Amino acid sequence: MVRKTAKKYTAVPPAASATKRKAATKPVIVETPVEQPHAASVVAAPVSEIAPIAETATVSETAPVAALPDIEPLVLDLQSPIALVRGDAAIKLGESGNPEAAPALIDALFDSDADVAREAAAALGVLRQSSAVEPLIRVLSNREGYFHGVVRAAAASSLARLGDSRAVEPLLAAIHDPMAEASAEAVRALADLADPRAVQAIIDVVRNDDGFFLSIVRRAAVLALAKFGGEPGRNELRAVAADDYEDSVIREDARQALQ
Repeated sequence: MVRKTAKKYTAVPPAASATKRKAATKPVIVETPVEQPHAASVVAAPVSEIAPIAETATVSETAPVAALPDIEPLVLDLQSPIALVRGDAAIKLGESGNPEAAPALIDALFDSDADVAREAAAALGVLRQSSAVEPLIRVLSNREGYFHGVVRAAAASSLARLGDSRAVEPLLAAIHDPMAEASAEAVRALADLADPRAVQAIIDVVRNDDGFFLSIVRRAAVLALAKFGGEPGRNELRAVAADDYEDSVIREDARQALQ
């Protein structure tokens, strides 16, 4: 059964493809929900001469610490009226490795352009700052109905990289996100976190008794069960692999996962 949901997005207009990156002439992504259905040589002194005693140079045994890059220009670029400039700044702030970039990236989660907000969410995962956990959970939960599906999916992925157990319950809830991409990313994140609380919920996704989940989500769940291991998950994979009525792609995924 395909579940329909009401359009909730306020700052991001409703939609073209959520998965395609926009061209420079289209600064705002819009969303069509994919709803769930790297010696010199030494010369010896002559015998008749007294060779001077060489002074011993003091060598520091501690390697110099590389200075963190200046992020101020990039933080300023996050205020640019051009979305492409803001998005590029978000990417570079993540790559900078400077933890002082986290507050600016957290603010950028609320950018009106979905691509910019997505890059900010992904950059927070690269920085791995714990201060980003709660803001990313807010994005994922989307209680305000503000955040685009691609931003929610990026938030789920970054929460997995941060490895904080606070994200487990929100990710479990996000399995039922109406956008398939966000739902599948929540499943993958739970598999990366390897919290046993997620096993039964992921089995339920594979079974899909109410027809809610699309194939992209069910395939993510099959691969997640293989990652978890354990008898419950393996039993479910065996059942899927032996079901002649199952989707052939998912059935083959289950067979390979068992190997």
